[in-house]
Amino acid sequence: MHIISRYFLYLMDCIVMLAVIGVQLVIFRGEWPLAYDTDRWLGLLLEGHHHIYLTTLTGATLYWTIADYRPKLTRFRFSRVLMKQTGAVPELGVRISRSLIKSFTLFGGGVLLLFALFSKEHRFLHDYLVGTERVKE
Repeated sequence: MHIISRYFLYLMDCIVMLAVIGVQLVIFRGEWPLAYDTDRWLGLLLEGHHHIYLTTLTGATLYWTIADYRPKLTRFRFSRVLMKQTGAVPELGVRISRSLIKSFTLFGGGVLLLFALFSKEHRFLHDYLVGTERVKE
């Protein structure tokens, strides 16, 4: 898949994650997230509220473990994640590792795009680290 298509898909997922973070701010802090710019959300998540940060990482990992591999959902994504070397569907451990690495990029998505633009095979960092690639269906 082309870099722009993959990054657009990632940004759509991030919109879902922003909604999840917003709900967490209401639950854990009792504050509406719209009172802050999204640029301030990272500071709100990290300023002594580790449970919000961990919940965000856990939720994002779970979301991407499901969304990237469920057959009914991959149809809407028009792509599949496969192992680079074998072309097989990744095992559960690889799926979770990939999703966990991908969830850390919620707090630095620009780095993800820059890595893909300048890497040799134009793969995202999480795909490069676990040996997977997103293939268009």
